[in-house]
Amino acid sequence: MGVGSPRVRSSGFNIGDLDDLATWFKFGTSITTADRDGDGDNDISWSSSHTDGRTASQTTDAEQPTTTSGYIHFDGTNDNLDLSSSISLTTFTMFLAIDFDNLSNETVLGKTDDSQMFMRFGFQNLANKFRFRRGDGSVNNVDGVMSEDLTTGAVNLITIRSFVTPGTSNSTLKVERSTKSGDTITTNEVFSNTNTTFDHEDTLVLDTIGVQTTFSSPADMKLYEWVVFNADLSDSTRQNVQNDILTRIP
Repeated sequence: MGVGSPRVRSSGFNIGDLDDLATWFKFGTSITTADRDGDGDNDISWSSSHTDGRTASQTTDAEQPTTTSGYIHFDGTNDNLDLSSSISLTTFTMFLAIDFDNLSNETVLGKTDDSQMFMRFGFQNLANKFRFRRGDGSVNNVDGVMSEDLTTGAVNLITIRSFVTPGTSNSTLKVERSTKSGDTITTNEVFSNTNTTFDHEDTLVLDTIGVQTTFSSPADMKLYEWVVFNADLSDSTRQNVQNDILTRIP
């Protein structure tokens, strides 16, 4: 799929109205820096704009990302946000709007007590490579090579789909990359495997943003938005979500 013309989301479209929405950390929304642990300094917290009630927060001073202009900035050293409750996924569609500062083993999502659960870009220091794992690395790991490089210095909207391959018991993994130039949004499918080892029947559990486990392979990035659905969204719905996110982000 490739779209390189001005795209407008459907009139009245709202991500929050869609079925199967699991969580929605929305750009520039529900981010606070109020002191939460009583030590007199700022503590960052980002609350989901969905009814799931999740927050992503950090009170340890040395591990706190910063917030500027509506996004969360992770420094690539040890910054992370922990979710108030983990998210468990089988079939899913995920949207990540990220401006990477580096592409050198950047773990965007992970699980604090399980090194076998994570989603990483810039794998092996390559801008077109990722590693996703949802369990035993010997059987449920995928090192994917995308047809386009991710970039630094601009927002990459990455759409990840994991679902059963129609007519089979196999698993499909697809990745799309959307970018914006002026009013023009371009989306291309950059990875597709219809018999992937990233098995849709095995549960992916995530509870932290910015690291694999504690301080492992931290991400150097600006995270603008993160949206997750417990379903494989249709082409038209995905396009509406992509348009909505990128129209919102400057």
